[in-house]
Amino acid sequence: MSTSTSGPHHEFHLADREVLPLSQVRAWIRTVLADADPDLVADTELIATELAANAYEHARAPRLIRLDHRSGEGLVRLEVDDAVPDSPLTPGTSSLGEFRGRGLVLIKSMGADWGVDRYADRKTVWAEIPDPTR
Repeated sequence: MSTSTSGPHHEFHLADREVLPLSQVRAWIRTVLADADPDLVADTELIATELAANAYEHARAPRLIRLDHRSGEGLVRLEVDDAVPDSPLTPGTSSLGEFRGRGLVLIKSMGADWGVDRYADRKTVWAEIPDPTR
């Protein structure tokens, strides 16, 4: 996990919302990345959607999204927390049906690095999204 803090840190609290507010998450990302390349914004929106959907489908609240635009490093670091530290993450598989479980595969295919940090009371699934202009 990178420890650089060269860009501003932003948080979107999902709290105990029963329904994932995808339009609000995407609008928040567009606001935070208003000065970024449009392709980077679109990639970040898609990856945030996938990670947040996983947190809603496979975990429980509290949930939190963090975003750091590290323009000096040419990337956005996106983190999604949930309160289920031990739930497995196996890209390409899902217990929800044969047409599910491809989000992490999609994230990797977009060139983003991703991983999981586990703590006693939560886990953080993160992705580092490269700026396509760099």
